[in-house]
Amino acid sequence: MNPLRTTPETMRLAGHRGHSAGAPENTLASFRKAREFAGRGVTCETDLRITSDGELVLIHDETVDRTTNGRGLIRNMTYSAIAGLDAGGWFGNEFAGERVPLLKDALQLARELGIVYQLELKTYDRDDVFFPKLRAVIDELGCADLLQFSSFDFVQLRAIKKAIPEVPTVGLSHSRLIDPAAIAREANLDAVNLEIYHFPSGEARQLHDGGIAAFLHVPRPERLRNLKEYGVDVEADVVRWIRKGQLDQLISDDVAQVARLRDAAHG
Repeated sequence: MNPLRTTPETMRLAGHRGHSAGAPENTLASFRKAREFAGRGVTCETDLRITSDGELVLIHDETVDRTTNGRGLIRNMTYSAIAGLDAGGWFGNEFAGERVPLLKDALQLARELGIVYQLELKTYDRDDVFFPKLRAVIDELGCADLLQFSSFDFVQLRAIKKAIPEVPTVGLSHSRLIDPAAIAREANLDAVNLEIYHFPSGEARQLHDGGIAAFLHVPRPERLRNLKEYGVDVEADVVRWIRKGQLDQLISDDVAQVARLRDAAHG
């Protein structure tokens, strides 16, 4: 049985880099905010990289430049150098002092609050280093139930499922796929995250018919506002898709938005 398949009543809610609409992305503050809006069981999508001294950290970019007060390539920096940076002040003064989290620290928060992390693997050429380190963290903390792995590299996802079979995998794609379920099965995926503008094409039905979960990313409300003024109500479409059982997880930068859409679907 696929652990990521749900019903309209049990559909998962997720935050892209946590509640990144209201807190600095990929920080513990952002993960806590996501939990506030969606409750226990919320998924926080986040990004996994490795420092020069082999520490697993949660940060999106190759460099620390955009989301901290520092400069440098993460792969060339030690964790002690990264740990001293402010990863929150750029977003707002109230978040000054937030740090780039270690995966271990985030997992301890997850156990405490009931959060699941979807770890997007941001490095594609160091599986020989990444996979054993992830295996060691999971064995040490007993945290496989708190994790999903995602990537745009389906070959990498097939390899990590072989190395760490107890953690579900999510394929990311910006393309419309001819037979998404066949590709998912070949990569041994549990879910595929679909593009919203391709969604009406029926990929979710193809995935479900093949036993694969369908995840969907929804743009923030402010990005949909102009469309709605012209009569294109994307959120109403999403509510309809939830009611029809086409979605297993709904993700946005704004976790309040996906909670509101779920509640509207349950009406």
